[in-house]
Amino acid sequence: MEADYLQQLRQLLPPGPAFDLELQPDLAQLLAALAPELARVDGNGEALLLELNPATMTALLPVWEGYLDLPDVCVVPGSQTLEERRAAVIDKLTATGAPQLSYYRKLGSQSGIPIQIEEFRPARVGPTQVGDFLYGAGWPWSWIASAPIEAYGTEAAATLDCRLQQTAPEYTDVVLGFGKDVVEGVALKVDQFFNAIHYVVPVALAGIEDL
Repeated sequence: MEADYLQQLRQLLPPGPAFDLELQPDLAQLLAALAPELARVDGNGEALLLELNPATMTALLPVWEGYLDLPDVCVVPGSQTLEERRAAVIDKLTATGAPQLSYYRKLGSQSGIPIQIEEFRPARVGPTQVGDFLYGAGWPWSWIASAPIEAYGTEAAATLDCRLQQTAPEYTDVVLGFGKDVVEGVALKVDQFFNAIHYVVPVALAGIEDL
């Protein structure tokens, strides 16, 4: 591209010995110095098109972050990559509507931690069954985001917990819990063991006594 601009500059010179580059070496050096700068400006003009799209911007990224108040308090300064910073800008630009369960699940996905939302309701005659917990009147305003036990103590979990606390409605109380799937698996094995001791084994022993 520099060669193209140098050629154009030469073609713009008026005819005559005063502008003959072979006879005027100083003028030739001047044109040779101007051509790279014109090529640089032209290249920046093309790069500016990339800055119009938040997904490809680089130079204007700090401007977008300042406009959107990013990075937020949940991010350690300097810990994000360029792609993560771009993704944060896009996520905030495209976030719409009131917080819903799908929104909080998306927060988990963005942090790399799949979560399940568990809500509660006060105990009522009819819907409540034997074995259910008896939640009181304040429980409808509390909810748990259940994450895998492997996420416990990680930086991603700390960031997710911060985001949940920051975005949850002020009248609610959210807790990020870990290992519910493990607890349920243990409980299932305990129930199976209980059934084996109290039902399977006695029946088997009774059958042996009948022999």
